[in-house]
Amino acid sequence: MSLLSQEIIDRVKDRSVSKVIATLDEDGAPYAVVSRFLQIGENGLLVHLELLEKSETNRNLLRSLWYEKKIAISVGDLVIKGRPVKAHVSGPVFRQYYEQVRSVIADADLSTVWLIEPEEVIDETYAIRKRQEEEQFPFSVHLDRLTVATK
Repeated sequence: MSLLSQEIIDRVKDRSVSKVIATLDEDGAPYAVVSRFLQIGENGLLVHLELLEKSETNRNLLRSLWYEKKIAISVGDLVIKGRPVKAHVSGPVFRQYYEQVRSVIADADLSTVWLIEPEEVIDETYAIRKRQEEEQFPFSVHLDRLTVATK
């Protein structure tokens, strides 16, 4: 069963919503880039199409696959944490996505079709995060709030 609700799937499909994939390099430093071709695959997996073979993201995703490290994908105000579970570099799945990329960018290459299994979804919407923080830390109040009259 997928962690991705219909609302999340709709956000991933919405071209006006920015999608950013964050990985860790070999030293553990974060690296984040826009994922122009992020989409929903079969069985609720996320699909990230990496165009460049030697990109930092491609190397980091490969390291995450080998060592079972998590990555994060931001879809608007949502953060989806997961793990790369498969990398297609040839075959029918690869060809399908290759043709898709070439229909958008005529001279594009496609290096890898990354399948990412979502493990956790975090809603980073301000109102939700504020409510959660107030519930978890009820006695933690900014001093300025004590002096400002509420309407």
